[in-house]
Parts: sequence; C-alpha cells; structure tokens
Amino acid sequence: MTEHEKADQARKGLVDSVKGKAKEVVGAVIKSDELTAQGQVEQAQAKQRKEANRLESVADAETAEAQEQRAEATSQAADARVEASQEARAREDAIRSDQEAQKQHAAEAGARDAALGQQQAEGKAQRQQAVANAEENREVNAAQAEVAEALDDREQAVHESAAARAEADRIRRQADSLSDAADVPPDR
Repeated sequence: MTEHEKADQARKGLVDSVKGKAKEVVGAVIKSDELTAQGQVEQAQAKQRKEANRLESVADAETAEAQEQRAEATSQAADARVEASQEARAREDAIRSDQEAQKQHAAEAGARDAALGQQQAEGKAQRQQAVANAEENREVNAAQAEVAEALDDREQAVHESAAARAEADRIRRQADSLSDAADVPPDR
C-alpha cells in the first residue's frame, strides 16, 4: 500500500469513527437502538481498520529494514572476500619469493645438497600454500556465513511482514463481516 493509500485509509477511518459516534449519539437522543448499534459497529470497524493500517505500516518498516540489512551484509561479505583474496595473493607472492630464494641457495650449495634442499623447499612451500589456502577458505566461509545469516534475517523479517499483512487483511475482513452482519452500508 502506498503512502497516499495509507493516508486515505487513515482519513476514511477517522471519518467512519466520527460518523459512527454521531449515529450513536443521535440514536441515543432519538431512542433508536438500531441507529445506536449501527454507530457502535461503525466505530468498531474504524478502530479495526486503524489497527490494520498500523500493523501494515510496521510490516513495511520491518521489510525496509531487512532489505537494508541484507544490502549491508552483502556489501560486507564482498569486502571480506576481496580482502581475503588480497591477503591470500600477498601470501602466495611471499611464498613464491621464499621458494625462489631457497631454490637459488640450494643450487649454490651443490648438486647433492641442491636436490635435498629443493625437496625440503617444495615440501615447505606446499605446507605454506596449504596453510594459506586453508586461511583463505576459512575467511571466505566466514564471509559466506555472514551473508547466509543476513539472508536468514531478511527472510525472517519478510515472513514477519507477511504475517503482519495477513493479520491486517484478516482484521479488515472481520470489520467488513461485522459491517455486513449489522447491515451497515460500506463507505468505499
């Protein structure tokens, strides 16, 4: 419902409430129980419409907040992924530099020592690479968990918003039903 429609509903509710009170007072003055009852029913309907509009406004606000939270979480997750990727790249560069230094040292030490040194360097590089990969995976998983949590929060907010809208619709239907039961003509 747009802001304009909400304002129209609020005005209609106020007018219905005033009309209902006027009918109740006139009914009491002229001793017409039917007119008094009709006025009371219209006041009750106006009150129910007001509550339904309030619930719908709350639901709209919760939906907007959930969307903002989702956008923020998505942005944070993207930033975290970029940062994790940059850190992993820096680690890989440092590892490559270290590997090159170790390879050069091994070549200078001689053929026999070179073979042994190279094996050790490659083993160390693989372990360091495995550690760097594990750290990158941990950071990416943490970022994904944050996004999943934000999406769950948004889904919960959307669910609550839908429930509030359904409650507002139920209250409107109940008000319309009361109106039909009391043979009050609808003012729509």
